[in-house]
Amino acid sequence: MTRKGMVLPAGSKWVGSCDGGPVNLDPGYKSTSAEAASESTIKPFGRAHNMGLAPYHVVPGWGHGLIWAVFQNSAVSFRAITLTMSLALATAMLRASGRTSGEYSLVLVSAKLVPVFVVVQNLATLLFLVVDVACKWIIMGRRYQGRFNWDESDYCQRWQIYLASSAFIRSAYAGRGILDYLRGSAYLVWYFRLLGAKIGRDVCLYPKGADPMMTEPDLVRIGDEACIDNASIIAHINTQGQFSLNTVVVGQRVTLRSFSRVLSGAVVMEGATLLEHTLILSGDVVDAYTTCQAMRF
Repeated sequence: MTRKGMVLPAGSKWVGSCDGGPVNLDPGYKSTSAEAASESTIKPFGRAHNMGLAPYHVVPGWGHGLIWAVFQNSAVSFRAITLTMSLALATAMLRASGRTSGEYSLVLVSAKLVPVFVVVQNLATLLFLVVDVACKWIIMGRRYQGRFNWDESDYCQRWQIYLASSAFIRSAYAGRGILDYLRGSAYLVWYFRLLGAKIGRDVCLYPKGADPMMTEPDLVRIGDEACIDNASIIAHINTQGQFSLNTVVVGQRVTLRSFSRVLSGAVVMEGATLLEHTLILSGDVVDAYTTCQAMRF
């Protein structure tokens, strides 16, 4: 948030708001504005997608759209199959009971259909989670620290494909994702451990949800008895097209309250608390047993 009439130098980087104005992270170009304006504005994404300078096959935009459509339609179809299967199984059970169709009543049909549907729905939910975990390891493999620009690595492209595959667990029931029904439970901890996160014992994750939940579990380390509320743990950083991954460490008995945000490469040490809307910048370290509010710089 800038002050009225404020002029930002070419190439400079600013973040947040403090004392009525933004905080400067990088003063910008040392050269003149004319020289800065003459520099190329083509970013790694443009070099990969528009100029064909990537060392791998780049899927065009329409290809990504097709991939998203396939996964989305497949997810919708699988969700519809659960009801169809439940009806078929309940019908088979009624026929096996020896009763004729004229003897069926609403109570009898409900007594067969409801428990069958509950079992089938839970099995389908478990299957969707298994599919999501399998897609993560097949498409992404294990993440590691480093730089992964579009024109140097296919990581970002694979990540887009993996995000498309997550349609199986997103917006699953009544517009809510499967993970929304697991928030705050041990099941959510188990899920992120399966995705590669190192999470200690007695950890509470997202009791009030989060958007997004941790985006790169492989690079997240959470200590015992930590509590992550509606907070963001982001292990990637994209600065003017320069995409990199770094480990995020959350120590023992740390509390991240609603809308706090821990960026790539940051460390929150044991017993620290981040209050609402606190931002920990990339590479920053929060000292043990301290309480932070707003932004550290």
